[in-house]
Amino acid sequence: MDILLVHGYNVTSTRTYGVLPKRLKSLGHTVKDVYLSKYVTLDDDLTLPDIVHAFQAALNDVYGSQFGKRKFACITHSTGGLVVREWVNHYYGKKKSALPMSHLIMLAPPNHGSRLAKLGKSRLSRLRSLWGTEPGLRVLDGLELGSQFQWDLNSNWLTNKLASVRGFYSFVITGQWIDKNFWDTIAPGTSERGSDGVVRVSAANLNMQIWRIHHTGQAKKKKLPHNPFLITPKTSHSGDTYGIMGAIPSRGNHPVLDAIGTALKVKTKKQYNRVSKEFREKTTALQKDDLYQDKSKLDRYVQIVFRICDQMGNTLNDYALELTDGWGKGDQFPSGFLGHHHKNIVNPEFFVIYVNYDVLSKVEGGELGFRVQSAPDTPLVAYEDFFFKTKLTNLIKPNQATLIEVVLKRRLNKNIFRLTKNLGYQKIRVKASPQWVN
Repeated sequence: MDILLVHGYNVTSTRTYGVLPKRLKSLGHTVKDVYLSKYVTLDDDLTLPDIVHAFQAALNDVYGSQFGKRKFACITHSTGGLVVREWVNHYYGKKKSALPMSHLIMLAPPNHGSRLAKLGKSRLSRLRSLWGTEPGLRVLDGLELGSQFQWDLNSNWLTNKLASVRGFYSFVITGQWIDKNFWDTIAPGTSERGSDGVVRVSAANLNMQIWRIHHTGQAKKKKLPHNPFLITPKTSHSGDTYGIMGAIPSRGNHPVLDAIGTALKVKTKKQYNRVSKEFREKTTALQKDDLYQDKSKLDRYVQIVFRICDQMGNTLNDYALELTDGWGKGDQFPSGFLGHHHKNIVNPEFFVIYVNYDVLSKVEGGELGFRVQSAPDTPLVAYEDFFFKTKLTNLIKPNQATLIEVVLKRRLNKNIFRLTKNLGYQKIRVKASPQWVN
C-alpha cells in the first residue's frame, strides 16, 4: 500500500510532517511507498479547486499508466482534508467504483471551516506582504466559517453517499486541547473551548445532518452514517509538544499514531463499524473524564450552519436570525450557551452559530427553535416571518455540525407589473398596492 501525506494551509516545509512518514513504515502494514505532498496555499490567486486539480495532475505524474489501478491511502492534516475530500467528490462523485483511494485519514480537518480564516483575511494578514508573502485570500475564502465551498462539498458528500463507497474508508481524528504557546490575545479563536486552537471539534467531525426547512412547514433531514470520529487526549492543532502530527515521537506509542494504525488495518465494512464504535466510546470517555488546563470539564459543542434563501432561488443577505426555545423566546436560554456567531463575508446568506451543547440541552421544555425575519428595502417585495421548532435532540447532536437551509416565502406586490387601457401618458410610480401576487 502506498501512503500519501497531504499537509494543510500555510505550510512552507515538509518538516510539518515530523517523524510521521518514518513511523508509518513501522506500523506493521505493507507500506510500499510514502509520498509527501508539497503544495502552495499562500498565493491570493489560488483557490481550493485549483489545488484539487493540481493534486490530480500530481497523481498522474506519479502513477502514469498505473493510475486508477493501484490503491493508495491518504493521511491529511487540516486543510489537506478538504482538498482530498473535494478531489474524491469532483473526480469520483459520479463514478464511485473507480475510486483508487482505500483509506482517508483526516487529522484535524476543517470540514465545516475554521474561525481563524477570518483573521487570516484581515488587514493584519496584509503585514505579511512586507516579507513578500501573500495570505492566500481565495483559499481562506473556502476555509471561512459558512463558506459556499464547504456547503457544496458537505452536501455532495452526503447526497452522493461518498462515505459509503465500497472499499473506501474515511476517518477523522482531532484534538480538544489548547497549546498555550500558540495563544494569541488578539485572536480569541486560538483559545476557543471545544477546539484544538484552530479547528473546532464539531467542525472537524464528518458526522452531520442537513435540514431543508420550507416556509410551508415541510422539513426534510438527511444524516451522514457513522463515520469513525476520535478525539485524542492532550492534542492541539500544531506544535511539537501537543500537535496532532508534530508531537508524535520517533519511538514508542502515541494515541494519534495508534489511531492511524487502527484505521489502516480496516479492510471490511464490519471492521470499519467496529472501529467507529471504538472511537466513539473513547471519545465519550475522554470528554467525561478529561479536563482543560484550568481544570474545568471538557465541553461538547455544536456548530449550526444556516443558509437563508427563498422559494424563487434567491439568497438573502439582510435578515435577522434568532435562536429560540420551544415557545419562541430567545432570552430564556441557560447562561453560557452561546460560544460564537459569524456571518460569512463572501456569502452572507450563510450564518454560523456555535453553541455549548451541554448547556443548551438544559433548556426548559427540551425544544429548540429559530426565527428568521427579512425586510427588503423596497415596498414591492416582502418576506413572511419564519419560525420553526422541534425537539432539541432531533436538531443538534454533540460534537457535530447541523446544516440548515431555510426557505422563506417571497411575496411580490401587484404594482410591480400592471396593464392599462389608458393610452395617455402616465407616470410609472414605485408605490405598493395592498394586493400581492398569489
